[in-house]
Amino acid sequence: MRQLAVNIFTKLGVGKSEQRSRLGIDISGAGIAQASMRPQTGGKPQLISCGFESYSEADEMNAALGRLRPQRLPVNSVIRGGSYQLLLVEAPDVPEAELRAAVRWRIKDLIDFHIDDAVIDVFEMPEQSRGGQTRMMYAVAARSEVVQQHVDLLNNRGFDLSSIDIPELCLRNLAAHLPEDAEGIALLYLGDNQSLLSVTKNKLVYLTRHIDIAAATVGDQHRSEVIENLLLEIRRSLDYFESHYDQKPVSTFYVAGPTEAEREHLAAELSIPIKQLTLSACVDVGFELDPETERRCLPAVGAALRVDTVSL
Repeated sequence: MRQLAVNIFTKLGVGKSEQRSRLGIDISGAGIAQASMRPQTGGKPQLISCGFESYSEADEMNAALGRLRPQRLPVNSVIRGGSYQLLLVEAPDVPEAELRAAVRWRIKDLIDFHIDDAVIDVFEMPEQSRGGQTRMMYAVAARSEVVQQHVDLLNNRGFDLSSIDIPELCLRNLAAHLPEDAEGIALLYLGDNQSLLSVTKNKLVYLTRHIDIAAATVGDQHRSEVIENLLLEIRRSLDYFESHYDQKPVSTFYVAGPTEAEREHLAAELSIPIKQLTLSACVDVGFELDPETERRCLPAVGAALRVDTVSL
């Protein structure tokens, strides 16, 4: 496999935090979300800029990227769902430096492409509470060709690409800055193509689920059916969190995408306070954003919040 120019999916919790501004970029089929972040000693990170620019053709995408390049900041980008597989695997009993190689061997029959064509990274998850349970970890596998195309897209346009993240960890980066992180947070993000549900605590991902529901479908004529499907996934996930990790029930649930009426319905059905996930809850924001732009920018903000620089 060709050596890539950046650390891909750098491990959480390892490395030195660099006190410098960073640019998060999230490129999707609909447009480009960007967020630049400045660390602040003793306070929330400061959001310097944030926005979403739609496009329909490659020339428009190149122009949008060109307007970001003058910021000249290190870039943490987001690779889209569907470009990688997230797998739960048994953690190999090997030295940390050998984890990637050991996991590569374990997942070779679990991915839908040849292992020689894969870029692999791993990140830790908490130990389960049940006695005798094997320690597990998450493995991320992506086709090296897809990752290299992502690298080339930004490097060839003059960006200083530091790392590539996945949406699940971008949301974890956001949750880590919420005041309830130490107690455990459930988070539902409705994306343009699919949605993510996660439970995090103390900067660790306890579980994450992809849900084939897009933000636009929640408010259409099938709203009742969609909400009931969401409730089913949420209940299953919260039950798993409590039983497999011997945890207290989650007391705070953040959502991004549902309307106020939908939030009230979820809160009534789950008997959990439902809060709208806003950027101001996570970072220092000195300007106004409309709710739709804010929703679309959340993964980019999460990418800009990454400070881990050393990979396994």
